[in-house]
Amino acid sequence: MNNLQVKRNELKYYISNIEYLALVSRLKHILKADAHSTPTEGYFIRSLYFDSFDDECLYEKQSGDMIRAKYRMRIYDTNSKTVKFEIKNKINNQIFKETATITKESAIKIIAGEYDELLSYKNPVLNKIYIKFTTRHYRPKVIIDYTRDAFIFDFFNIRVTFDKNLHSCNTDFDIFSTNLHTIPVILEGKQIMEIKYETLLPEFIHKTLQMDAIERMAISKYTLGRRFFKIEQWEDN
Repeated sequence: MNNLQVKRNELKYYISNIEYLALVSRLKHILKADAHSTPTEGYFIRSLYFDSFDDECLYEKQSGDMIRAKYRMRIYDTNSKTVKFEIKNKINNQIFKETATITKESAIKIIAGEYDELLSYKNPVLNKIYIKFTTRHYRPKVIIDYTRDAFIFDFFNIRVTFDKNLHSCNTDFDIFSTNLHTIPVILEGKQIMEIKYETLLPEFIHKTLQMDAIERMAISKYTLGRRFFKIEQWEDN
């Protein structure tokens, strides 16, 4: 199936619920809502993250490695017949995503550890995932559910997203389950704002988002999703 490659800068911030509502009320007048998103309602996202037997992705994030990668499956509906399988590479502040689409049946096999299924597609992204998963003994680690509000600005390929109500599950990796037992991830009444752009962030967007008044953070949904099942004290950071 087709591959997708996306390369962007990515900035992340924690914002309060009140800030979220205020920002959405401004943005909906100057940016276009994502085709799948209604302001303040958003759309569902579920990601299943994989990591090695010794949690190399988790350690790379926590140690602040400038070059690192995460591996995840993603769906937008539990009834979906296809799944996005993605390598999210990060180099400094820049994100480079390599994505391939697989069937629901293939996803179920891969989650169960049948990694030879990846080779059946003869796809360079899936071949890369196969090598990583088999040489480093990757396994499913956590499912993250959340709702995303998204706004777009076609020039410079800009996306402003608000990820709300993050929940995680570390005990059941059935990505298609309609009865997954999840727990809240962020307990401080905050949401996550992400700003993604290719080359330039226009000044009017910068001012609208009041970026000088909020603190940029190194936020990882994967790390947050594993915070209540930590092995080491540093995983709280």
